[in-house]
Amino acid sequence: MGVFRHLLILVVIGVVFRWLWYSSLKDRASVEPGRLVFPPTRAIRILIVVGGVVFTSFFLLSWFAQRKPEDWWVPYLFLGFVALHLCMYPPVLSIEVDGIASRSWTGREKKIRWEDVASLHYNIGNKLFTVRSSDGCKINHAGFNADRNLFQHEIQQRTRLPLKVTKPGTWKSETFEVPYEEKIEAE
Repeated sequence: MGVFRHLLILVVIGVVFRWLWYSSLKDRASVEPGRLVFPPTRAIRILIVVGGVVFTSFFLLSWFAQRKPEDWWVPYLFLGFVALHLCMYPPVLSIEVDGIASRSWTGREKKIRWEDVASLHYNIGNKLFTVRSSDGCKINHAGFNADRNLFQHEIQQRTRLPLKVTKPGTWKSETFEVPYEEKIEAE
């Protein structure tokens, strides 16, 4: 029975991750005056809330149900999981008139102006799209925000920079550069 239970847990985890990944393809960016906003997907918001409630419940249950003095560390373990779970929430990304912005749930904001964008990177393995500035600042679209393809297309169109594509390998990653090509629409 033990092996079946572990296999079932792995299948459920796989289904949840697949649901999260494909929900990012369904959610769309919202248009606000002067900017496109790419919020976290509905699925990741649900997962964050449910996980926060579960870990907080485990913390409270272990705090009040602690019977042995040597188990003092268990509530703090779950409190650590609550803190790590909050760090998992992806930032809200936006494409604005003057650049790209990323705002975390704590209010911390990063901004890269269009003239400061130095390079664009895309990892085929984990589908991570990264915009890097000349001063080392990075903004990532990791797939848990809405409308991944529109985000990448808009940034490439506005910067006209080549895209550095990384293909992960077993021993070594391979990176190649794809130049920007402007598509001419037929009339």
